[in-house]
Formats: sequence, structure tokens, C-alpha cells
Amino acid sequence: MQQPVSRAICHVDLDAFYAQVEYNPYGDLATHTPAEDRVMNDSNGSLIAVSYEARAAGVKRNMRGDAAREVCPEIQLVQVPTAHGKADLTLYRSDGRKVLGILARLAKTERASIDECYLDLTEEAQRRLAEHGGVPPLPPLPDQVHVMRQDGFSAAADWWRRPDEEWEPGERLLACAAAAVAELRAAVLAELGFTCSAGIAHTKLMAKLCSGLHKPAQQTVLPASAVPVLLGPLPLARVKGLGGKFGVQVMSELGISTVGELAAVPLPRLEAAFGDKDAQWLAAVAHGITDDAVEERKLPKSVSCSKTFRGNHALGDLQAVHTWMLELGGELADRLEEDREDNNRIPQTLTVSFSTALPWVATHRPGKPVQFSTPEGYHSISRSCPLRRLTADAIADDATALVRRWAGEQAAGWKLGVLELTASSFVAVQSAASAITRFFKPTAAAPPAAPPAERDACTAEASGDGAAAAPPKQQQQPVQQQQQQQQPVGQQPPQPQQQPVGQPSSQPQQHADRHKQQHGQQQHEQQEQQQKEQQRPHTAAAASCSGHGQEHDDGNCTAAVPAGAPAAADRGTAHGQGVLQLHQNAQPAAAEQASGTVDEAVLAELPQELQREIRGEMKMRQLAAHLDGRKQQQHQRYNGGGGGSGSGKRSGGSAGLAGGKQQDILTFIKGKRVKR
Repeated sequence: MQQPVSRAICHVDLDAFYAQVEYNPYGDLATHTPAEDRVMNDSNGSLIAVSYEARAAGVKRNMRGDAAREVCPEIQLVQVPTAHGKADLTLYRSDGRKVLGILARLAKTERASIDECYLDLTEEAQRRLAEHGGVPPLPPLPDQVHVMRQDGFSAAADWWRRPDEEWEPGERLLACAAAAVAELRAAVLAELGFTCSAGIAHTKLMAKLCSGLHKPAQQTVLPASAVPVLLGPLPLARVKGLGGKFGVQVMSELGISTVGELAAVPLPRLEAAFGDKDAQWLAAVAHGITDDAVEERKLPKSVSCSKTFRGNHALGDLQAVHTWMLELGGELADRLEEDREDNNRIPQTLTVSFSTALPWVATHRPGKPVQFSTPEGYHSISRSCPLRRLTADAIADDATALVRRWAGEQAAGWKLGVLELTASSFVAVQSAASAITRFFKPTAAAPPAAPPAERDACTAEASGDGAAAAPPKQQQQPVQQQQQQQQPVGQQPPQPQQQPVGQPSSQPQQHADRHKQQHGQQQHEQQEQQQKEQQRPHTAAAASCSGHGQEHDDGNCTAAVPAGAPAAADRGTAHGQGVLQLHQNAQPAAAEQASGTVDEAVLAELPQELQREIRGEMKMRQLAAHLDGRKQQQHQRYNGGGGGSGSGKRSGGSAGLAGGKQQDILTFIKGKRVKR
């Protein structure tokens, strides 16, 4: 397979980052919080980060404090900050973001973890190559740059000064990228005092693998021609995607242990053993060919925190689980609130992960580093639910409920060795002020009332699909009541007359004729026009709020209607058509629609707690408007329509309600924000 040579990708890894944050490698030990003495030289805790100076003296990661002092008596031990009963990494995350900000000056940046990231330097390298006439400039501090070749490593100066005919495709691009990386590393050291190492290659996979070849404070360039040299002896478990069960399956099925041995396996055999898709991926990885792009991501896709419980400290009951969920939930809530303030986003999903054993087993061998391996049968269980509130109590309750469901399916005596909470599925959130101004959808002016012929057509449609769409109460409305609503203002409804079977009724027309004879043609036309102007459907508000304010209840996890669901106002419009057809009215209730129609996309940008308050307030107001309409409808029915003036007051009142309701809702929202 041919190596890709069109991209220049870099992996940057900060050197012993936690140790660097705690002290200046070129001076005396000084913690970042002098008011809190975290220098604990009598501690026997496990070491999570070891400086390169201590490593040179024989101190190793995960070594106990007493053992570290035996091999290096002058060692200084610093306690990691603690909060919520566990290590607090806020200090390190903050400095990690500062480093990322510097590295992003010349490249597209993808954050990989608290102390590492990927850079896509393709455009910057192309620009530099064109600027220097196709001759790559020598990077600053070339003694810190190493080039891996087929015959071993080469000094940067020798590789850069080769004759033109010795340069292979893509190598000039990598050379320019290496110069840019050297400048960025120098900027991190000058501005923050941190050293970092880097790997430059044509793919993310190879850049990651070569970034650790020369540490600390150095970088390695990996041309395409040297990829087989690096991959050949590499254990399969070192490759991302092959360190778990699938990697064990590949080694067992093929009887191999290194990437070089995998590259020698014919593709047909891989396809027979693992299927076409996995076989193609294995063949590509074995040759270092991947097409993973650097995603512009300076923020993590998820925020998580975890706690390990060793030996007798393993959790064996739900009360203990809930106690620790409160601690983890408190940390997660604090970090999410900080993330929302800094990055204007909130998560939508909460995931709890737990296991019945530790994720690794330590093997101690005299004179050798501690080896960690996954125990037989180990697996982690994950359960998810909507993240309803960013509070410790809500997070703890929902996470414990997920564990409770799992525990209900297990035999007695279960134990948990690991708990982890993760918040994900982030969505952008606008400031409340800007979101509120776009909260309500603009409502078009009400169309003119339909002429009698069109209302008759609507009546015919209502007997079909339109009637089926009406609410049950409207479907059960007596026909006589519907006819009463159609009569001219001030006129008593006629008494129904028995009609022969199969003969169409002529009663409405006969009644109209009698009315014309009694009151005169002109008065009848005036009253008919008055009827058109004053008739309004009284169920539009209820239809427009159909489905509004509903919540999804999944055990203890409740979530508002998702923003991607059809807007309730839209559903209500389709629903309301059947109601309007049943009443033989084609004119929409513009005022009430204005009070009940919201922009769901804008509403989704607000915090969920505020969403629920707004929906509840809107539903109460819509229900009040609906009941007010029903009350006036009954008043008209029992008082013969109430005359022109009575109907006019009702119509005017409705319009006033619509005109003021938007301001009321805005006042309600602003009042809530002030209280907060």
C-alpha cells in the first residue's frame, strides 16, 4: 500500500505535565497555591506523575512514596489538589488550555486529552514552502529535531541539507511543518515555562506513535519511507483500536504479536477471518495508512470524572453508591457550570459507567517497571439518560437510578470498583438577553373571513379527515350547538325538524328566507357581515398548545421535549384545522396563536430549567385564554349571542390579551433571570 504524503500532521505531548505545573524545572519547588501546603514529603501515596529528573534517579510512575524516597532521598512529593473526596485536576486543565491556545496560532487544533493534542499544519507548511522557493528552512534548535530513516535516526541538519534528488514526495512538506512545530514549542516554553515533545508525520496514527520516541523537549519527523521501520517491531496492543478484546482476537486468530507480522498477512485471509470491513481496516493500520482528519476542536466532546475503589473500599450497596454519586456529581456540576460560562454550551446526556472489578491488574517484578494488564473477564457497564439539571443532587439521583436498575438484575453481593460520570452531547447556548428577543415567532396578520360558500366546503371536509383530527370533546359536540354558532348575531336558533330518510334538509335555507322577510334584506346583510367579523374559534389556543410542556419520564430521569421534535405550535395548527372545519370557520385565531406560538429552536438554547418554567407559564396562560373563550362562548349561546356590543367586547378583549401576553412572558423571563 502507498503511503499518503499530502498532509502534515503533528502530535504534541506535554512532558510530565502534572509535575511541570507544580514546579519550575529550572528552579526551586513551588506549588501554585502557597496558602495551601501541598508539599507532603512523608506521604506514602501512589505517584501519578514523575519529573524526568526523578526518573533519572530511578523513581517510576505508580511507585509508592516510601519506595521513591529509598531510591531518591532528595525527592519532593506534592499532593494533588483535592475536592469532593478525590483529586481535583482543575489546575492542570487550566494550564492545558493555555498551551492549546498557543499551539492553535499556526494550525488547526484538535484537543486529545488534558496534556496532548493534534495539529494539522498542512496549510502552514505549504505557505512556508512557497515562501522559501521550495527549499525547506532549517528549524530553530535543530539539535532537538530527529528524523527517522530506514537506516536509523538522522540529525536534522544532515537531512535538511540533502541534494534535491534525494528528497522524496511529501518530505519537504514535513520539513516545513517541523520548523513550524519547533517555533510553537519554543513559544510554549517562553510564555508558560512548559516543555513538550512532538511527532510529525503524514497521518494522526503515525504522528502519535513517533511523538514519544525522543523526550523530553524534542521532536521526531517520520517520512513515509520510514513508516515500516517504526511499525515493524511495534506490539499490536500499542495501536489504537487493537489494545482491547479485538486485538486479543486478532493475535489469537492469526498467531501474531507485532504490527509487522500483521502487515505480512494476505488480505484474503484477513477477510476470511474478520470480514471485509475489519479486514480492510487491519490492512490499512498495519501499513500506517489512515485517513483520520484533525477535527477543529479545542474543547472536549465530553466532561467526565471518576473514582476507583480498591479492595475493601469497593461499593456494595446503593446508599454508598449514592453518597459517592453526590461527590462526583458535585465535581461534574462545578465543571459544567464553568464550561457553560467559558464556552456558552450545555450538555444534554448523562452517562454513568461502572465495573465490578478494577480495570487493570499490577504485576510487580524485581528490578523492572510495574506492568499493568486488564484482568480476565473485565468489562465496564454504561447507562445513559437525559441530563435534566446541572446540579449535584439531580446528577446523583439520576445516576444512582441507572445503577439501581442494573443492580435489580444482579445477584446479591455485587461490588463496584469504579464509578465514572460523563456529560456529553453539548449544544450551544446563547445569552438569555439575545435568546429572549428571538423567543416568539412573528405571526402574520389574520386572513379575511371565508365567504359562506367556502365555509360550506369546509363543513363538507370536516365530515372526513378534518373531523377525525378534532379533539374528542369537539367531536362529541351536538350538531345543534354547532348550528347555533352559525346563526346571525342576535337570532335564536331554529328548532330541528324531522326530515324523510334520504331527502336533503332545506331547513337552513327556509329559515334564511323567513329571516329576510321579517327583517328586510338590508338588515340581514348587515347582521351577516357582523357575524363574519365577530365569529372566532374558541379552541385554537388549546390546539396550539397541544403537546406543549410535556416531559419524558424514564425512571427518575425526566427530559423536556427535545429541540429536534416538531414544534408544538406546528402540530397544533394541523390539529386545529379539524376543529375549525368542524365549526365551519376558516379564519384562524391570530391573537391566540400569537400568544401560543414559540420558536422551539430558540427555546432549546435556554437552560433546561428555564425552558420548563417558560413552558409551564405559557401553558397556564393558554389554558386561561381557552377557558375564557369557552366561558364567553357559553354566554353567547345562552343569551342569544349577546348582541353586537357583547361580541365586540369579547373580540376586543381577546386582542388585548394577545397584545399583552408576549410582554407578560418577557417580563416573566426577565424576572426569573434577575432572581437568579
